[in-house]
Amino acid sequence: MPQKHTVLKGAALLTAAGLIGRIIGFFYRIFLSRAIGAEGLGIYQLIFPLYALSFSLTVSGIQTTISRFVSAKTASGDRGGARRIFHIGMALSLALSLRVSFLLLHFHGFLAENFVKEPRSSELLRLLAYAVPFGSLHACINGYYYGLKQAKIPAISEILEHLVRLGSVVLLCRIWTEKGIAVTPAIAVYSIILEEFFAALFSATALTIHFAAQPPLPKPVHSTAHYAGELLMISVPLTLNRVLVNVLQSIEALLIPLQLRLSGLTASSALSVYGVLTGMALPLILFPSALTSSLCTMLLPVISEAQACGKLSAITAAIRKLCLSCLALGLVCFLGFFFLGDFAGNLLFNNELAGSFIRALAWICPLMYLNPALFAILNGLGKTSQVLVHNLTGVAIRIAFIVFAIPVFGISGFFAGMLINQLVTFLLAVRSIRKSLAEAV
Repeated sequence: MPQKHTVLKGAALLTAAGLIGRIIGFFYRIFLSRAIGAEGLGIYQLIFPLYALSFSLTVSGIQTTISRFVSAKTASGDRGGARRIFHIGMALSLALSLRVSFLLLHFHGFLAENFVKEPRSSELLRLLAYAVPFGSLHACINGYYYGLKQAKIPAISEILEHLVRLGSVVLLCRIWTEKGIAVTPAIAVYSIILEEFFAALFSATALTIHFAAQPPLPKPVHSTAHYAGELLMISVPLTLNRVLVNVLQSIEALLIPLQLRLSGLTASSALSVYGVLTGMALPLILFPSALTSSLCTMLLPVISEAQACGKLSAITAAIRKLCLSCLALGLVCFLGFFFLGDFAGNLLFNNELAGSFIRALAWICPLMYLNPALFAILNGLGKTSQVLVHNLTGVAIRIAFIVFAIPVFGISGFFAGMLINQLVTFLLAVRSIRKSLAEAV
């Protein structure tokens, strides 16, 4: 199958899996909210910043690095090196995940009291520790398949995750109810453990079959130490990027309601505005990004492979197609959200403020969908340190506007910060890509 068709098929599979997963997740949310109530659901949501931070620390950067090097090594004929990179990355990720699990098991009470600020989340954090290693294994295997430009197994495992999560929470709820056990938010964390376990089991089984069907591997071109050095050189900046951005985004989320109060809103009104922004308007604006993220995931190894083979024309062609696709989607979404934002806010959320926020955020759509693609291109070219700098610059701009503009202009200051952030990071990313391509000539 031609490479173009392989990438498009992979992107279509990932997009379909993402949409199916979101639909299943919708029913999961409905059932869970009825099973544990609004307060229980709120306690459950409090653990996710730590869950995201755990993922950033243990596997997010390593997964991207595995994908990049598996693609590049396979293209250059070093299939043994590609397999060695995968094994090193998986071993490193599992070691980190076991360490994070140990910390969660032994300091869950401290984290609940001092970080989450909710003592009732302590037990949830303790249970979450058991899901981290399975999630790391699953992500590393997905990274290997992305490097081969094969999206079938990752797509199936994503759907499996959502099905297991929904099915397990329904089954556990029924069992607990029959036995007279109170249904608490812990039931949702048990479902996370089960979904990660079965997704990892499915992916590991599929990979074992894949390896068994492959012809004998040639001896790796370089030593294990060389491959480990290559992997660390790329994965460390990526991991640092994800961790720092995750931490700063948590700070950003905490600052918005506080600064809204300084603009003259009451505490209740500030939280309501924040809820409409993050719970209604932004999720709708970001929904189309399922397509662009799938394209980015599948095209990253294509760019890495073309770079390894010295095919500058293939790199520029891939960049052009990706950017035009994301820009076209952004322009269509801008028109739709701008002219239909008020209607969508009332229809979906029965909230006029949500409609006005959707219209305000519509202006950011073209750059909001294009910038992740530019960052994916830089990652594919191995410029992970530059991606880190650009991301940190963007978050710093948003925080600056939250601190200084929101108290004066209200929530409009946040929208201005979002627009300036997207524009600055766009210009920085374009400059870095042009410089990288010029160096490759």
